[in-house]
Amino acid sequence: MDRVATGCSAACAVHCAIMPILIPLLPVAFGRLLGPALEWGFTLTSVALGVTSLGHSYRTVHRDGRPLAGFAVGISILLASKQFAEGLPAIELSAVAAGASLIMASHVLNLRLRRLAHAATECECPCHDA
Repeated sequence: MDRVATGCSAACAVHCAIMPILIPLLPVAFGRLLGPALEWGFTLTSVALGVTSLGHSYRTVHRDGRPLAGFAVGISILLASKQFAEGLPAIELSAVAAGASLIMASHVLNLRLRRLAHAATECECPCHDA
């Protein structure tokens, strides 16, 4: 699940970096389709995957709060950029890149912690296989 969440965060970062370039080239109808709804979709998917994956690993595998803390800060930065940096493209893009990077780093750290704790875990689920 961390791999899916990392991919989702990366897709979000690519989307946010490319959309300012593509939006002026797309018709208005496509702008609506690929605009705020898709951004909120990425954000909500990231929250769902992050809470599920990082929370499960924290509870059952490594008990290390760093991935959850990094994820919480990353999501907070993303949400703050949506609330306060709307209409300021340079600030919004920087904040989104920082937030997405923290989210991806949190999932990568979680993968490493799971691998280190794999032999000692009592969790029976196959999600901790490296």
